[in-house]
Amino acid sequence: MTKFSMFALLCLLPLCTACTQKSVIVNHAALDAQLLANAQKHGIPGQALLVMHNSDILYRNAIGTTAIKDGVPVTPTTAFPVYSVTKLFTITLAMQLQEEGKLDFSAPASQYVDNLPPSWRSIRIEQFLNHASGIPEYFDSNDFSRPFPASLAAVFAKLDKVALISEPGERTSYTNTNNLVIAAVLEAITRTPYRELLHQRIIKPLNLQETWLNLADVPKARLVKSYRVGTGQIMPDLAISWPDYSIAHVGAYMTLDDLGKFMSALAQGRFVAKSELLRLWQPYKLANGATGFFAHGLDYSEWGRWLEVGHDGGTKVRARILFDDNLDDHYVIVYLTNGNMDGVWSHTLVRSIQTIVLPN
Repeated sequence: MTKFSMFALLCLLPLCTACTQKSVIVNHAALDAQLLANAQKHGIPGQALLVMHNSDILYRNAIGTTAIKDGVPVTPTTAFPVYSVTKLFTITLAMQLQEEGKLDFSAPASQYVDNLPPSWRSIRIEQFLNHASGIPEYFDSNDFSRPFPASLAAVFAKLDKVALISEPGERTSYTNTNNLVIAAVLEAITRTPYRELLHQRIIKPLNLQETWLNLADVPKARLVKSYRVGTGQIMPDLAISWPDYSIAHVGAYMTLDDLGKFMSALAQGRFVAKSELLRLWQPYKLANGATGFFAHGLDYSEWGRWLEVGHDGGTKVRARILFDDNLDDHYVIVYLTNGNMDGVWSHTLVRSIQTIVLPN
């Protein structure tokens, strides 16, 4: 057993809470054991898990510590960075405006935003949402020491002469730039700054009091220290000074309960009607007829008879909605960690939970 594994085993003290169990009963002991097994196998310092069936909480637990050294026990009120799960806010706002008739997903983004690079002018909103636009990334993911463009307009100006990665609609090519275009469209339609729009339409209506859009606002005593995989060891995560406009794709901090509240509200049709969600939550068809990996911005997959939509924050966090023929019967799974030792993807962690929870 490694030194880290011994440390993790000693400090993984579960904090189980009372749960409502109405329509479905889950094996709490099995889920407790799976969290512990995941921590030991993958070297996860701290993690939190929420499982819901419709509006009922089936399981809510947090184990481990906020930091490897001098950390405190993780609880459901611990704040985690949610990385690219932040994109779900932008996607939800876009679906709202589309349902309201203010946004046409089949229209080119240039119909709403007039300063896009010339080569992007014919790319449709749905292609940006489904990462099938072919546009390049706006930063160098191999070198975060390079300065970011000063503004959203500067992003578009910087990429003005950069060639497309692929033809629009040809293949899935995941880039954060896609979400910046969607955010620019939202601002143009509503004439409202993105952050304000997010507060008006999502954060305030749901009373998300434990969701922060700036690191400086997060209570430091409740914030985890995040880690990444190094050369045979776990290392502190990179400290990236994301620009203000990047909140369209990254940078939110949330507790387990707030992220669960948001995912549950989305699945229950509180933002967009269930019938419209079912129409939108279908895998995007590429030009050659192949199926893409996204369903209007949410990643899409299938697991047995269940359809899955949601988003991940790389190796650390994942939020999923699983449903069968309709959303009247659905599950929400939120799995938060502050890193791991072996680079295990969040997909693997969530699958280990689904195997226990979901009937096949």
